[in-house]
Amino acid sequence: TSRNVHLLRDFRPNEANAIDYRREEGHYLLPHCDDRQLSGKILCNLCICGDAVMTYTEDSRKRRSAGDSLATFEVRLPRRALQIQSGRVRYNFQHGIKKTGLLSSRRVSITFRHNAYNGYNI
Repeated sequence: TSRNVHLLRDFRPNEANAIDYRREEGHYLLPHCDDRQLSGKILCNLCICGDAVMTYTEDSRKRRSAGDSLATFEVRLPRRALQIQSGRVRYNFQHGIKKTGLLSSRRVSITFRHNAYNGYNI
């Protein structure tokens, strides 16, 4: 959408991480929230090979009150999809891929971020 293009206009990644998932080897991505201080405001994940379902679960430390249930969303990421995490999703939700979320025998993705650590600034 045009909103996402606007977000990326000033995005200057200085770090890229590739991950190769193999379903037959039992690979998965543990639920996590990328470091909130070092990883910058935007994360972009390019799905190069293989479809997957990413599960977003509201971080229990960010919920409004102790009695509230945690919001969970499952997002299908087809091959060649570009996923952009920013704002509330970036900071208030953990993301992961369950073993059953690998829909292809192999998934390869690259995550782009701006690492704020001084040694990474270029």
